[in-house]
Amino acid sequence: MNYESNFLTNYGLHNYVSFSRSSGANVFSIRGTENPKMIGHARTIISEMYGSASTIVVN
Repeated sequence: MNYESNFLTNYGLHNYVSFSRSSGANVFSIRGTENPKMIGHARTIISEMYGSASTIVVN
């Protein structure tokens, strides 16, 4: 497992957040059907860990 997969698993985000790299940038995709509170929770954790070095997308 890579660092990002471990990160998602450790914080319990792996069920509704996926990770990919696009042109060298970190992209986290959050499932849009998830509870809005959980989407906000995921956004906060990802932003705290990765800051502006990542892109967060809700599909």
